[in-house]
Amino acid sequence: MSFFNEIQQKMGTTPFFSNMGKGNFDDKKIIYFHSIQACFESPLNVVWLPTSPTQDDPFYIKQEYPKDLVEMRLLVSKAVIESLKAFPVPDNQFQFDAHNFKIAARNAICYAFRQYLTEKYFNYGDNWENIIQIYCQGHFPIGFCKKTLVVI
Repeated sequence: MSFFNEIQQKMGTTPFFSNMGKGNFDDKKIIYFHSIQACFESPLNVVWLPTSPTQDDPFYIKQEYPKDLVEMRLLVSKAVIESLKAFPVPDNQFQFDAHNFKIAARNAICYAFRQYLTEKYFNYGDNWENIIQIYCQGHFPIGFCKKTLVVI
């Protein structure tokens, strides 16, 4: 089975965002919040991970992608969307005051999976792989504070 097929298979069985606000991380490389509200009320200066395809990758310099990678990136985004439909998460988990971050969360996870695929395609490292692991545990990695990953 190819790496791309493994990613697609994992997406089809993973209930993303299902553990937001649950559990804890015993990892000094992670700052954990139990809710979006707790994160926004925190005095930390969080730099959000990208939520739009036009935003720069915080880890790697953008380059031209080969056609096969472009096609795989499109397919992986579609697979993420299908997975989110298969395992819906209540809107209130993404709500803070009048703001709903559900679309931002969807866009962020799509971005992360596209970049993870690119990272593995070019053998860059494991920055996005680490973030994808958090998503696959059902949490929402939202950004960084002083090089420490911030997770809900």
